[in-house]
Amino acid sequence: MSNGSPSTAQVWQQTVSLCKDRVNSRSFWEALEQAVAITIEDDTLIIGLRPEIFNLAGHLNVSEHRNAVEQAAGSILGRRVSLRIIEGDTMADWLNRKARDARVAAHREATYERRDQQMAEAQSWDSLYDYVARAYSGTPLRSLPQSRARYTTEMVYVIAEAMDQLYPERPDENTERLLARVIDRVATNVELPSTLVAMEIERLRAWKRQNAG
Repeated sequence: MSNGSPSTAQVWQQTVSLCKDRVNSRSFWEALEQAVAITIEDDTLIIGLRPEIFNLAGHLNVSEHRNAVEQAAGSILGRRVSLRIIEGDTMADWLNRKARDARVAAHREATYERRDQQMAEAQSWDSLYDYVARAYSGTPLRSLPQSRARYTTEMVYVIAEAMDQLYPERPDENTERLLARVIDRVATNVELPSTLVAMEIERLRAWKRQNAG
């Protein structure tokens, strides 16, 4: 707080007085009296309750009561303020809570990124799946064995090239299943064992690696 500005404790003391004037609720008053103002951070008033009485937080979280606290604190500070209630009543408790929040946020972000990556991969594999399906539909005289052989050869090259972009060095189970789905589609189209199609793809990729070296 700058010079002349009330401290967090003073803001809370005035907030409690205003709330008692505006809301007639004995349980709310008790929760206010037991709560400790820890700090004001990013326009958020952080208050805490000791673990053994944290159940009182329920009285503060009632919509009417929370609004009363935020409006009272906001009128004292001259700006909009939100309320955050934590378990514990010291700055150390708040710092620990923030550290836990940061870990949860990081985990959530990593989960979202992984999910987005899987969705993007699925869309790419889906495009490949659609391509091999359309290619077979557009194959002339596809009932003839030589036409199916040409189609299979072309798809082996197409899938092998696509794997250079879509198939990492250490693929996860999701990627393996997406690849298998494409291979199964080609194999079904030409009535070949999917293992045989997969073997031809692996043979071509091995040949490409050998020649690249």
